[in-house]
Amino acid sequence: MGRLVAMARYRRLRRIPLAAALAGLTGCSGVMVAQPTPVPGQGPLGVPQPTVTQIAVGANPTRSAPQVNQFVAQVSPPGERAAGNRYGWLESVRSGRTRHWILIENQATTKALARLPQRAWIRSRLAQLQGQGPASAEQLSANEFVVERVSYLGPDGTRLPMQIAHRRDLVRDGNQPTLLTVYHATGKPEERLLQPFVLVWLEMGGVYARAEVRNGLAGIPPPREVVRVPDRAIALSDLFAAGQSLIDRHYTRRARLGIYGRGFSGLMAGAAVAMRPDFFGVALPEGTWAQYRQIASGNCFPPTLITTAEHDGTIRPWRGFELAAVLQAEQICAHPILIRIESGEGLGEPPAVRRERAADELAFAARWLGAPLPGRSPGKTP
Repeated sequence: MGRLVAMARYRRLRRIPLAAALAGLTGCSGVMVAQPTPVPGQGPLGVPQPTVTQIAVGANPTRSAPQVNQFVAQVSPPGERAAGNRYGWLESVRSGRTRHWILIENQATTKALARLPQRAWIRSRLAQLQGQGPASAEQLSANEFVVERVSYLGPDGTRLPMQIAHRRDLVRDGNQPTLLTVYHATGKPEERLLQPFVLVWLEMGGVYARAEVRNGLAGIPPPREVVRVPDRAIALSDLFAAGQSLIDRHYTRRARLGIYGRGFSGLMAGAAVAMRPDFFGVALPEGTWAQYRQIASGNCFPPTLITTAEHDGTIRPWRGFELAAVLQAEQICAHPILIRIESGEGLGEPPAVRRERAADELAFAARWLGAPLPGRSPGKTP
């Protein structure tokens, strides 16, 4: 009987004209003609899809499968005209269109971050450590934490220094939540590693690594009898080698490895997540290099929180805007791409503002890398 009913329904469906069927599809929820197609579902942090960026540029994020970009910048061949930058309008920071984009993005980010339960404890602990001063922090770190000074091999065999901080009782099982940041040698004294931001991360059981990379913005003589790595990619090559070293040393794995940075390291983090979205479990960049804005296409990017300012003395702020726009428009999975845009940033910034930003970044990393609050097991984190 059931089979006869199914056959009858099939005959009725066959009589529906093709044009009518297509018209019905265009009227269905979630299917739009010449409009961005929403990613199914709300996403873990309730980030709505499509994003304001997708609507603004008419991007369609739906693809058949993720496509991991190759580990080189995709540039136009000689003689070919470079494609226009459809996100160039974000460079006009004071325009009404960009101001509206900033407002909408900040509202979405504030709402998403407010849901992170780790945030309140992290903010309180940061304030406590900052109030105690460097001497107290150093005493705490000497008792509970250790900083290993090791070297890792760059892709051409060059040895480069890296510091790895973690709890003394850390179990090196290849499954620890880890944050990696990079820097390039400037000749200035090395900054103290165990500052409140890092100490809070270590208290949650995380690993924090700081690796030196060669300056990709300067020419580097190639070593003899070794294949040369392009100058513009050498810093990124070193970054990925440092990350792989942490995996090989059984600290972490890709799903629990995060990339973080401010200033130079922030630009590096943005370029790294655009080049190899498969390599990280979370990304906390500041911006990206301009030449990488066009290569993000059809990937499942990791949960990303970009932090920048409308007026920033260290980078052009729209680099962060464009990175967020590219990742949002090209994202094919439910991982959130958030951006926090402050009105200004610099040496005169109030400590409370810096603390709020640090708390947001640490809470976001803790949520997606599975770093629990002290006294909790990883299984109890959201």
